[in-house]
Amino acid sequence: MIGDAAGMITPLCGNGMSMALHSSKIALGCIEPFLNKKSTRGQMENQYALQWKNNFERRLKMGRIIQKLFGKELMTNLFIRIIKPFPFLINKIIKATHGKEF
Repeated sequence: MIGDAAGMITPLCGNGMSMALHSSKIALGCIEPFLNKKSTRGQMENQYALQWKNNFERRLKMGRIIQKLFGKELMTNLFIRIIKPFPFLINKIIKATHGKEF
């Protein structure tokens, strides 16, 4: 459940390596208390799942939605034609699919 193994990461969701590094940082924060006997395995797993979901779920959903628009030539061309005059929307889409800087 770390990096690309955590779920289907579409090409439009940003850098898979960045997601792997970010999720490993999240994992470390959850594993360390477990190894120091300050949490149970269940607590560790639940905490990781919650933090992973908070960091990646929205971005993966957005990427999957946009990916569907690029599956067929007609849809791809139409989507690009519609969004091209609105650079601020393009930036919002990129921000929504690439997450926070790590």
